[in-house]
Amino acid sequence: MYFDVSPKTKKEDLFGISYLTASLVQYINDYSIRVIIIRGLRRTGKTSLLNVSLNEIKQKHIKIDVRESPYYDRKEFIAYIIERIKAEIGETLFQKILKRVTGVKLSYKDIGTTFYFELEKNFITFFENLNKELKKKNQIIVIAFDEVQLLNKINFDYIIASIYDNYKNIKLILTGSEIGLIDRFLGKEDAKAPLFGRALIEIETKRLTGEQISQFLIEGFNQINRKISLNETKEAIESFDGIIGWATHYGWLRSKNIPHNEAILKVIEEGSELVKRELNNFLVNRKKATYLKLLKWILLGYNRWMLLKNQFIKDRKKISDRQLNLYLKELIDYSFIEKINETYLITDPLLIRALTK
Repeated sequence: MYFDVSPKTKKEDLFGISYLTASLVQYINDYSIRVIIIRGLRRTGKTSLLNVSLNEIKQKHIKIDVRESPYYDRKEFIAYIIERIKAEIGETLFQKILKRVTGVKLSYKDIGTTFYFELEKNFITFFENLNKELKKKNQIIVIAFDEVQLLNKINFDYIIASIYDNYKNIKLILTGSEIGLIDRFLGKEDAKAPLFGRALIEIETKRLTGEQISQFLIEGFNQINRKISLNETKEAIESFDGIIGWATHYGWLRSKNIPHNEAILKVIEEGSELVKRELNNFLVNRKKATYLKLLKWILLGYNRWMLLKNQFIKDRKKISDRQLNLYLKELIDYSFIEKINETYLITDPLLIRALTK
């Protein structure tokens, strides 16, 4: 059902990105492609695309939601990944691989094997032996990391680069909604970065057009045996600006017999609180007043670099060109704004609502 607010897992529940699913499945099945990137703004369907595509393939696979893992510590995080691999490949093969890895302490219990790696370098030996076993069986394993930019702080890009360079039977999928941060993780502008220069395939989820949102709502309402009027559709298009996550939330509320006006208002109120929390988390340990001024000036139409610089001058606030560029880059990196043809725009219509409160 289109209006299920959980990330989708079945192809028939996806709207408008079946071509992306087909492309992603094709890339996964292409042995020569080692790393695939799924990028896009928040709430544009990245996780759903990943889930559905993984369910469409025959290869062994695991999905790591980085937000729900110990991503603050590299050693703990890799141990967490290996636990997930163990669950996918089975206890027998897992024990066979571990016996070839030095520096591993094992204890055997009725429920299986508990392991502990003494040194971080032994993790790489594990992946080496996993790759050997997969190669013998002419198999691959797909490891997908959802919101991979959170791993920037633990230098996990070195592990990704090592797997890329050495273990051809391990394929990686990386997703990220904080555009600049995932670019930083991939080392796109840093020749010294571990992943710089690697051949990567990228897929991007985007906002839907007004026509697509209209079609999504009409088809979604048909699925729940309801009708949506033309005026209601127009209001939804204006309110959600092509973000399918908000349109889905609206449809779900309507499926629970919430009237149109109340459903629109509820999405706006709840969504505004959510994006406000995301913004507040970003502002921790940053110059909150300066970032909020920038966002509000952009909202008011001072949305080009010189216009923003002049606003600081009018406000009698000293700011260097370098500082202004840094503030704007940070907002772009975390996907609160985007830059199109030298114009800065706020990415989420409900962030606009939150800022105008």
